[in-house]
Amino acid sequence: MASRRAALLVSSLLLLGFAVGCSNGTYPVHGSIVYPDGTPAKELSGGAVELDSLEQEISARGSIDDEGKFIISTYEAEDGAVPGKHRVLIISRQAIGDETVGRVIDGKYQSFETSGLELEVTPGTNTPTFTVERAKSKR
Repeated sequence: MASRRAALLVSSLLLLGFAVGCSNGTYPVHGSIVYPDGTPAKELSGGAVELDSLEQEISARGSIDDEGKFIISTYEAEDGAVPGKHRVLIISRQAIGDETVGRVIDGKYQSFETSGLELEVTPGTNTPTFTVERAKSKR
């Protein structure tokens, strides 16, 4: 009888551990950035995408790779973002060593207030594609 109670207790604790401890409340976000013609924004490599939750006081961030793709992290590497609506900004890499690199995308994307980009993170894997405009050349 005691061994049966012990087994039941262990099973209950394991189930509780899986329910509470296996998730930090985030969902995967694996996205990409493209230009209006659909080509990947490869020039943003080394930049970052940042999410600002509109429902919680938390943000998340991901580096942009050489294919214009990113994976978001909140608490741990590549763990995703909390569910709900987020404002989005994109930061392009502006300097390499001492050389200044011209702006790649329109500057409006570097601010939550002006980017116009939003993301709703839902349970499951989220795969957003953000379309951005190239910076206007100065002539």
